[in-house]
Amino acid sequence: MKTLITVVTAVLACTTAIPAAAQVAAGEIAACGTYGADRTTSRSEAQARAQSWIDERAAYGQGRCHSNRYGSYRSDCSGFVSMAWGLGVSRNTSSLGEVSVQINRADLQPGDVLNRSSHAALFIRWADAARTQPVVREHTGPNGAAPVERTWSAQTASAYTPIRYRNIAEG
Repeated sequence: MKTLITVVTAVLACTTAIPAAAQVAAGEIAACGTYGADRTTSRSEAQARAQSWIDERAAYGQGRCHSNRYGSYRSDCSGFVSMAWGLGVSRNTSSLGEVSVQINRADLQPGDVLNRSSHAALFIRWADAARTQPVVREHTGPNGAAPVERTWSAQTASAYTPIRYRNIAEG
């Protein structure tokens, strides 16, 4: 039960409106990178960027930043999406809407995102022919957990809004 509460708490914590710098402890700030303008990123590049954090086992934590060749981003769900898309700062789940547009679920393509107020995950592909079970890459708690690729149930997926980064490049 304690593990379930920890996971739920970590997922819900993704809603906190944290700016580019994430608060670590009272009075302390973890300075994640700021890169100016949001970049244009191809679908395959967004997937490769996300895979880099999986390969590196980037530790989850809203008070942490993870740095690699793609920059330094807050290591939570929205920071993970921000890094995959190549955004200028680590956004939160609410502000991802400022750089994206809502799309129809049937139009989801690799590099799009399934988003709701408490969590965001990068869409990779459909696991089933009926297009109800998405395969996603996501970064969620508990603290210290690495991002993963997994298949969501149709019920889980239905609770999320499909969005597309405005600067996503086809190909």
